[in-house]
Amino acid sequence: MKISTVANNAKIAALVSLALCCIVFQSCNQSPTDIAGKWTADIKKKIIEDASRQPDKTTFDSIHHELTLFRNNKKLQQYYLAAREDQSETNKAVIYDTAMIVFFSTDQAFQWVRQPLIPKADRSYEGVAYKGNRYGLAEYNYRKDNVKEVGFHIKNLNVGTWKKYDSTGKVSDEVDNGNTDKLAQLSDMKYYR
Repeated sequence: MKISTVANNAKIAALVSLALCCIVFQSCNQSPTDIAGKWTADIKKKIIEDASRQPDKTTFDSIHHELTLFRNNKKLQQYYLAAREDQSETNKAVIYDTAMIVFFSTDQAFQWVRQPLIPKADRSYEGVAYKGNRYGLAEYNYRKDNVKEVGFHIKNLNVGTWKKYDSTGKVSDEVDNGNTDKLAQLSDMKYYR
């Protein structure tokens, strides 16, 4: 009986080792851009979960046109507003567009930044910021001809291949900025939870 138990344990150990090798091999096969894309999606999801909690305080800065939602004195969301036109001379109501929305992680280190396409803007933007610098997958949409641009940032620098898409969704331009290896830094940037 002891011999069959040892043989079964050896088989189980071999299967576990094989499974671990497959997992390691699979993760080694992922490109840096695949890893960065997944990192961005995971971080975005966690930031939005944190920022979606019920606020307990709201402030409005009428000089800078900023609306901020807080919970326990930590920012949840911040809205930057842009007046469509100056109505101060005519005493008409001022109409605002949301120029930028920032969603904050509870530890305040990560942000999901959205700059929607508004009349005064040439392009929109979505991406992750960490301590004020852009990291990970970034997406820009341009007003002119519905062009879209997608690429990666590491500390505000464009890295890897950036692609522009025309209004039909076809790649119209590619620029290789090199330094794709820098995307590995994202693996070291852990979310607080």
